[in-house]
Amino acid sequence: MNAGPSARLLSGGSSFGLRSAWPRRAGLTGSADPYLLRILLWCGPCDVPMHPHPGRRHKRTYKCPLGCRKVELPAEAIEAVTWTAAERRATLSGIAPPFRKSVLEQLLAKVVVRANATNDLHFIWRT
Repeated sequence: MNAGPSARLLSGGSSFGLRSAWPRRAGLTGSADPYLLRILLWCGPCDVPMHPHPGRRHKRTYKCPLGCRKVELPAEAIEAVTWTAAERRATLSGIAPPFRKSVLEQLLAKVVVRANATNDLHFIWRT
């Protein structure tokens, strides 16, 4: 028996008899992009989008393209803080990782990194 598209969106790709409201939203797409905040993360001091950057030992990081930050910021930590903030803002339980980028792009206009710390973020939500 094949599960419908909304069942596959649940974490782990399995259905536990629950259906998320998010799959029914227009424009929700899956992504294989490993950088969840590729178009959303901005450098606070420079007001420019931060770029994904393969850091040392092939760790995923974000970096200001103007070089104002000497420290590369770990992608995993920034993305976790951002996802937690999004979960507090909307009901997002059960969204599988491939669909999180699309969800964040619908919820957020911008994520601004204010300092060289992964938890010093300012979220600009879409209204």
